[in-house]
Amino acid sequence: MKQYKIAIVGSGIIGMTCALYLAKLSNIQITLYGKFPKHSEYKTTAILKTSFNLLKQIIDIHEDDKTIQKLKKFKIIDQISNRKKILDFDSSELDIDTFAYNIKDSLLSDKLINQIKKSKNIIHTNEVIRSINTNLQEVIIDYEGKKNYHDLVIAADGRNSIVRKQNQLSVERLKYEENILITQITHSKHHDNTSYEIHRNGSLLTSVPIEDNISAIVYIDKPEIISKKSVKILNDYFNESLGSYLGHIETDENHDVFPSETIRVNKLFANRCILIGESAHVIPPIGAQGLNLGLRDIEAIYNLLDENKNINPGSKIITSKYNHLRWSDIYKRYKSVNFLYQSMMNYNFKNFIIRNLGIISLQKSKTIRNILLQEGMVLKKN
Repeated sequence: MKQYKIAIVGSGIIGMTCALYLAKLSNIQITLYGKFPKHSEYKTTAILKTSFNLLKQIIDIHEDDKTIQKLKKFKIIDQISNRKKILDFDSSELDIDTFAYNIKDSLLSDKLINQIKKSKNIIHTNEVIRSINTNLQEVIIDYEGKKNYHDLVIAADGRNSIVRKQNQLSVERLKYEENILITQITHSKHHDNTSYEIHRNGSLLTSVPIEDNISAIVYIDKPEIISKKSVKILNDYFNESLGSYLGHIETDENHDVFPSETIRVNKLFANRCILIGESAHVIPPIGAQGLNLGLRDIEAIYNLLDENKNINPGSKIITSKYNHLRWSDIYKRYKSVNFLYQSMMNYNFKNFIIRNLGIISLQKSKTIRNILLQEGMVLKKN
């Protein structure tokens, strides 16, 4: 069987996962470019059950690991109107133990790095890439005066992707008016494997379990409001919003703030190049879509290469089919999350009516709730 060489640019969680997953193919040699990431201790990712099953194939990760929190329940507290509405979701509705797993990015990254170092089919380099050139026959990567030749380059270098830019792939970028603050809290009550989400006019507050009495926080609001909130003011706000569920709350002194935006490319491939993860799509941290969407990209390219082992992975047959397989899913979720986000953050009469109709539907229809839990379209930190 002919051997092929694939370059993956970007050594973040998606890039490393892609390298390990594709390395399962016996006819593929992977070169992974880029420095391994460093993650804050309070940044976490909610991984849907299907995505968790994918990760179990490549790293030592288990459902009963004490460092991973099972997300069994999800509660939406809607306070946009005068009358508070509460929606409860439970994994038992699907006859399953859990619908997602919350894991620290630092822990997930460490597990991936350890496995990368053990793999015989992956070469990792920290060297800085000077240029990437593609022609009909190959991909040529120049780094520190050396040249590597590949059949395909996979861009996993994030929302400001250099590979995407070099291949002149255009993007649609929508910057929202809000900023996103992430931190963690300790609380006196056990979280009961429940994620809470508080909807208020123009803001969203989400807590996701990390340990027995520790939860991650995602808080979305206007930049001018977030910038004025000291740790003490944030702590008071979190106690007011979540105290009745989690007990007394103490807020970590550290937090990160970044702008809320969406990015979507108009095409997922170029000559001998495909895009995955945030190089292809960025959406706000709602709906458990971010990393999970990137993992579906990886699964799609793996299946394509596995089913077409005698076809060069950089051929247009493969790259264009990848685009065809992933485009619809990405576009659907991009539009859905954008609609959800706009309806939450822009309070007007039209959105008020839409929200109320949606809440009534969720309250009355178990079928709709099940679909949302399985697909991750309920609002969830990612």
